[in-house]
Parts: sequence; structure tokens; C-alpha cells
Amino acid sequence: MSNTAAQLGNLLGVRADINFYTQQSIYWNGLYEANQEKLEKQINYEQKWESAYDSAIDNTRELNCGGVRVCEGNQNQQVADAYAHAKVSRYDEALSEELAELDIEYDTMKTMYDTLLEELRAQESADKQAVSTAAQDTGLLQS
Repeated sequence: MSNTAAQLGNLLGVRADINFYTQQSIYWNGLYEANQEKLEKQINYEQKWESAYDSAIDNTRELNCGGVRVCEGNQNQQVADAYAHAKVSRYDEALSEELAELDIEYDTMKTMYDTLLEELRAQESADKQAVSTAAQDTGLLQS
């Protein structure tokens, strides 16, 4: 009888851990998905910025945007940089780097909790079997 109680205690502890880790998994998944949206926007802005920068270097026509004028045949990187910033003002390189770092952190935490949940679910299954076996051995549970 005490073996059954101990096995049941283990099972209940595992279930409590599963509940806690499920909450943590939901939390980190939410952060990861929200960060992914922001990161994807910054990646799109970066691609547009690079395209604007490339068009300002060795351009074949005069370009104007936000008060920045790029002459035909421009080779000046500072002018090209200013033009790209004027054309795609929403691109923020520092923010993009920060979001990339957060992406790694959130993905790591999400993966860790998902892995822990898989292990706990396997342990829960084994503990259920152990409780069932212990209860049958004491005659408390009839097949």
C-alpha cells in the first residue's frame, strides 16, 4: 500500500511539473512568435535599405528622396547611405541586431521547455504504469 502511495505521489509531482512547464512553454512561445514578427519586418526593411543603397551607388540617373539628392554616377558611400536611410527610414540596424539576439534566446528557451515537456510526458506514462502495477499488486485495483 505504501508503494502505491509513493508511486502516486511521484505521478502527481510529474503532473504538477507538466503544468508548470506547459505555462512556461506557452510564455516563451508567445515571446518567440511576437519577436519573429518584428524581426521579419526588420529583415524586409533591411533588404529594401540595401536595395536603395545599391541603387545609389553607380546609379545611372539622378535620385531624390527625403531631401537627399544622388547624382548620376555617384560613388560616394556616405551619400548612398544617407539616401538609403531617407528611402527606408524604418530600418534600424541596432534594433535588427537586438531582435536577432532575442530570437536566439527565445528559441533556446522555447526548445528547452518543449524538450522538458516531452521528457515529463514520457515519465508520466511510466509513472502511470507503475501506479497501476503497484495498485494491482496490493489488490486495490481489479483488472
